[in-house]
Amino acid sequence: MTNLFRIILPVALLVCASAPVSAAGKEGIAVVVNQGVITQSNVNDRMNLIATSTGMPQTPELMAKLRPQIVDMLIDEEIKMQEAKRLKVEVSKEEIAGGFYQVAKNNNIPVEDFRKALLSRGINLGTMDSQIQAQIAWGKVIQKRIRPQVDVSDADIDSELEMLKAKIGKTEYRVADIFLPVTDQKKESEVSELAGKIVAQLKQKPELFPRIAQQVSQAPGAAQGGMIGWVSEGQLSPEVDEKLPSLEVNQISDPIKTSVGYHILTVREKRQITTETLPTRDAILERLGMERLDRAQRRYMMDLRSSSYIESRV
Repeated sequence: MTNLFRIILPVALLVCASAPVSAAGKEGIAVVVNQGVITQSNVNDRMNLIATSTGMPQTPELMAKLRPQIVDMLIDEEIKMQEAKRLKVEVSKEEIAGGFYQVAKNNNIPVEDFRKALLSRGINLGTMDSQIQAQIAWGKVIQKRIRPQVDVSDADIDSELEMLKAKIGKTEYRVADIFLPVTDQKKESEVSELAGKIVAQLKQKPELFPRIAQQVSQAPGAAQGGMIGWVSEGQLSPEVDEKLPSLEVNQISDPIKTSVGYHILTVREKRQITTETLPTRDAILERLGMERLDRAQRRYMMDLRSSSYIESRV
C-alpha cells in the first residue's frame, strides 16, 4: 500500500525582496530572461536588503562577490514566475498580505512595525510583495505539477526504519546548512570565493548564521535559518558526511565543495541514536516525502533553466 505523504509545501517567505520584473524602460538591464528582464535596480535592491538584514559588512569586495549569486537568484525567480504564468497560476492580494504577515511573525515583529522598519531602511514595500508573490506562485506550481508524482510506500518507511535501527549507538547531528549552488562551472571560483567570505564573517559573528541562511542559501531549510534537522551518517553527501564528526557544537565549517555547489555547516546538537530517539513512521513518511519532493522540484527547475534564453548585460 502506498502512503501519500501528508504535506503542505512550505513557502519560503523570507525577509528578502526583488523589484517587480517588467519592462525596463530607461533603466539599465542586467539580464534578459526569455521575454522578461532583470534591471540593475532589481539587483541593487536585493543586495541592499541582504546586506542590511543580515548585518554583513557592505564592503565593495564582499558586495562584488555577492552580486553574481544575487543575479542567479533573481534569474531563478523570474523563470519561476514565467512558469507560473504559463500554467495560469495566480496569487491573490490576500495571499500576499498573509505572506507579509508571516514574514513579520517569523521575525517577531508586529506587521506595522515591520513595515515601518523596512521603509526606514529604504526598502520599497512593492519589492517585498513581488518576492512573496513569486514564492507563493512557485509553491503552487510545485503542488500542481510535481506533488502528484511523489509518494512514499510502506516498504520505503520500513527500509528507512531498519536502517536507523542498525545505527543505534552511533552519533547523529542536528545540522544547519547554507548552500550556494554552482549553476555554471565557469562561475565556480566566484561561488567559492563568496563561500569563503561568508565563512570568514560567520566565524567572527556566528549568531548571523540563521539570517544569512535565510537570505542567500538555496537549501530546503533556508526559511528556517538553514535548519535541516537531525541527520546521521549516510544521509547527506559523502563530502558533508566526512566533515560532520570533526565539527564541535556551534562551530562554523569551512566551505565544503560538492558536485553541485558549496555547503557551510554548523552543528547545533549531537546525541547518540537510541530506541527512544528513533522517529515515528509518520515522521519518516514526512521526511522522505519532503526529500523526494525537493529533488523533483530541483530537477524541474534545472530543466526550466536549461531551456531558457538568458543573456547577461552586466
